[in-house]
Amino acid sequence: MGARSISSDPRAQRSRQQILDALHHQAREGELTTISCLSTAAGVTRATFYNHFDTIEEAAWFAILDTFDHILERAFEDRRQGMTFEAAGIESLRLIVEVLRSEPQLIRLADAYEDGSNLPGLAEVFRVQNRIVWADSGNKSDTAEVEVTYAAAGLYAVLSIGARGEGDPAHIARVAHSLLPEWMRQPDLD
Repeated sequence: MGARSISSDPRAQRSRQQILDALHHQAREGELTTISCLSTAAGVTRATFYNHFDTIEEAAWFAILDTFDHILERAFEDRRQGMTFEAAGIESLRLIVEVLRSEPQLIRLADAYEDGSNLPGLAEVFRVQNRIVWADSGNKSDTAEVEVTYAAAGLYAVLSIGARGEGDPAHIARVAHSLLPEWMRQPDLD
């Protein structure tokens, strides 16, 4: 990825978060248009926007990644509180479907982001998330990257199609979960 590292300066972190929050708000309202409009809505200058991101697609990609990171953190917390790995995974996928449905404009922008991975932007978000789950599972394999990419492509397909439909998000999440590799569905069995 060509993204800049996230600054430890609280002011920079605050302005970055303001941009991401404005992206979410504008996407839900159907108002995402230009970097100038986004910067104004975020209360930052265009220069500040460009200090953090090169394009609106890159900013959208990071907004979705941050949202999915929060969903994944919640799943890890649910597991610490006693929820099964499977139940936490399905709940996470259900929440992702709801995000995909609630912010289609932001999703389209994030999906258009090209970071050099040869995957559509949203599929790359899933791959980043799957690497975290892989590491958490403790699974050791020579085919890890292939499995992570395979799972990301599957999630991308099922969740993207499911998010466009009228189906129950919990049902879509269960279908997506059932197609994942065994190590993602029930890593404790390995």
